[in-house]
Amino acid sequence: MRTLSISAVLLLVACSAAAADIDRAAAAMAGTEAQFTQRFTPKGFKNSQVESGSVIFGTLPMMRWSYARPEVKVFVFDGQHSWFYVPAEKQVTISDLDDQKRSELPFLLIGDPAARDRYFAMREATRDSAVTVTLQPRSAAAMIRTINVTIARDTHLIQRVDYTDREGNRTTFDFAGYQRRSVTADLFRFTPPAGVEVVQAQ
Repeated sequence: MRTLSISAVLLLVACSAAAADIDRAAAAMAGTEAQFTQRFTPKGFKNSQVESGSVIFGTLPMMRWSYARPEVKVFVFDGQHSWFYVPAEKQVTISDLDDQKRSELPFLLIGDPAARDRYFAMREATRDSAVTVTLQPRSAAAMIRTINVTIARDTHLIQRVDYTDREGNRTTFDFAGYQRRSVTADLFRFTPPAGVEVVQAQ
């Protein structure tokens, strides 16, 4: 019983440390802009689909992702809604972010401690100048499987987020060139341009 109790305490301490590192990262990222490279690797494939652009972080989950290559597109999150705009298609898709959708979007979970703790168990490992926090879903039916968040120990800024889905596909985001910038609530709302089709996601 004593061994079990000690193990349980150590696990609790480890989870608390991992949660603290995620919370520090979310705070450090607020009010920054960074360059990102996204790689999507379908299950069974070696080659990845690569996209890149810049992202502005407000207080998470407020974010504005501007993809520049290979196709221009914009994702905007205000915490309650998301907008996905593809200029070439002249279409904006608006989604309401309920609990289910939040549990499937790693960046929303990073900024939502209650949802993160409800849906995932955490552990961390330290290597050289970075800490990697691993989030494992509590439900076997979860859409997102393992999430790894790599955080710089000196700045607390996130360097990489990679995760797999239940189909075995892998997505990786690498971040670089963080800069402080002023942000306002208007940055995290999207007004569809004139003549653009607006679609409400179900």
